[in-house]
Amino acid sequence: MDKLFNQLSVCTDLIEEGNFGNISWLNEFCAEFHTFASNFKLYLPELAPRYDLYGNVKIHVETIFLCFTQVLTCISQLERIMNMEEDIGENTRFFITRSHFLNRIDWCVRRLHASLYQISEKVATSSNMKLEDLSFVELLDLSLDKLETYNEIVVENAPPAAAPVNPQDQLYNEVNQIVKHALAFANVALEADEKALRKICENILDECSVFQKNFDVLNAGDRKLEALSLQRALCSLETYLNEALLRLIITTLADVEENSVSSLKLRLHYFNNSDATAKLIANFDRNMDRIQQIGVIAIAFTEDVKTKTIVRSCLASMESLDSCIIPAFQLQTSSIGRRHADILKDHFIEEIAIFQNIIHEVIDSRALISSYLDMLADNINDAGKNYRKEPMLKIARMGKILSQHFCVKLNYQELSEDGKRIHLDFLAILRECLAVLELKIPINPKRIIKRLKVMYSVLSKLRDDVGRQEVLGSSCTDDNSSTVLNETFSNSRHSSFARKTDSIMHSETLGQETDLISFQLKKLLKIN
Repeated sequence: MDKLFNQLSVCTDLIEEGNFGNISWLNEFCAEFHTFASNFKLYLPELAPRYDLYGNVKIHVETIFLCFTQVLTCISQLERIMNMEEDIGENTRFFITRSHFLNRIDWCVRRLHASLYQISEKVATSSNMKLEDLSFVELLDLSLDKLETYNEIVVENAPPAAAPVNPQDQLYNEVNQIVKHALAFANVALEADEKALRKICENILDECSVFQKNFDVLNAGDRKLEALSLQRALCSLETYLNEALLRLIITTLADVEENSVSSLKLRLHYFNNSDATAKLIANFDRNMDRIQQIGVIAIAFTEDVKTKTIVRSCLASMESLDSCIIPAFQLQTSSIGRRHADILKDHFIEEIAIFQNIIHEVIDSRALISSYLDMLADNINDAGKNYRKEPMLKIARMGKILSQHFCVKLNYQELSEDGKRIHLDFLAILRECLAVLELKIPINPKRIIKRLKVMYSVLSKLRDDVGRQEVLGSSCTDDNSSTVLNETFSNSRHSSFARKTDSIMHSETLGQETDLISFQLKKLLKIN
């Protein structure tokens, strides 16, 4: 462990020289960081015996993977900056741009040092994990498992089983944390979903308060009924949050594409103080908040270590850009200022592309199509009563998110041969709907609605094809019908947003993490 700390100290010393360093300096830093990461990879198996016992160890290991990814991201940006400086010549240095990425590397190296210290034998002895460190899904599983134990209490006058002091108080704290997660999401959700989520959260807190208050005076049967009622309330929260999340993903990704960061940069360069520009900035800030919440929930629902790390890294990059990208766009008054803005803009576009791709890999295809079909049906019904072109064009543009979803190889492979033909039909009708709606000349609303109905029909067939493939996949992998039933029941709570994945054993998880380090080291060697 001392060797790892020493190698990090060497990296810290090199970072201080980064403002004036060239490619040779970057290569030297990469070599030192590569040595540290390689040695950490060898050290990782030593954590295996403690990995499941101490939640704090898992948290710090995940933080280390995040820091690895962020350091590599910043190194690639520094390489680009240095190449740009070399092309310009005359000892040009983009000090502000360099500082942005060097500061991020410095933060990561210091965080690596802190995490290594935390997982050393001197500190990693606590088996108590704070509720604040648990995700929405982990808290939900914890609470539902606890409520399930109350459901099993059915015998009157049975001798009391050993139980922790005031278990209902612990449950109340867990439910409070669940509600905090849900309300954080509600703050950025679509307006209708925000109201519904707040109402569900109020109901859960009321149910939990009643359960806690009456816990000691209820008999076994009544306690079971109260526990079942609270279980239903929690499950309804998860179900609705899943559905609201899908709607938010479709809306946000479509809005990010329509109101691109490139157009925002151009607008701020030429029309810095207009009301329209202020609206664009507000829209950008709102989308950044939504992306953060989408990422947090995606991390909670996925079990894959690489996926979690990639999403965390994207969120970290966008969070660091959030505070400086708008000021950079507003200060394009010199050649250096414009190039600084270009670098941040391109970095943002890269991170958004990675984020969109990984979110599409996490999302369950059938659930995404179903969510869009519900939104499309509502718009078609509204258009039949009171036709307005703008919402119809907006919902059609959201359809491009589905086309992007099946551009991801993993999702396209879910389709049968018939499904692939239906997918081509969908792309054709989507292009036709967009072309008709984007025409400047007036078009008969009935013709537009008819085309949207055709798109609805085609997408319904595509959803059915995805559903059939899922059923076939399940029947091929499970011979025992009771096993299928049990897995369907256990997975049903999490199926509306995230793709179904097999549970990952502890040893496999460690193997994935070692592979993740190897993958990142290969990236580092390409730069070095």
